[in-house]
Amino acid sequence: MAAAPVSLDQGPPLPPQLQAPQQASAQQLAGRSATPNGSASLQEVVIEKLMFVEKALQSVAQMMPAAAGPVNGVIDMLRKGMGTVLAQGAQPPPAQGLGAGASSLLQPGGAPTS
Repeated sequence: MAAAPVSLDQGPPLPPQLQAPQQASAQQLAGRSATPNGSASLQEVVIEKLMFVEKALQSVAQMMPAAAGPVNGVIDMLRKGMGTVLAQGAQPPPAQGLGAGASSLLQPGGAPTS
């Protein structure tokens, strides 16, 4: 029977009653399931990216206090607009290929004339 590898970087394991409880993940704290699917997953990714954008804007406002007013306006507009879009339900993008607008340009007389 082989002994478990010994690591001198850590002390001996603590008894179960002294071990720290496992911490909840950010998703669990937010009330989201650990395995989102479909549009829920897309919404989660979009929300994370929007939070990144908001933090970047807040950083600009901290570096330039005179920009705080306009930055807060942009953040409010972003929250309201994207909140409405997300409330309607995010859908994944359509399959790759020509969209309806692009295909109309290929039809005779479909190109803009202005």
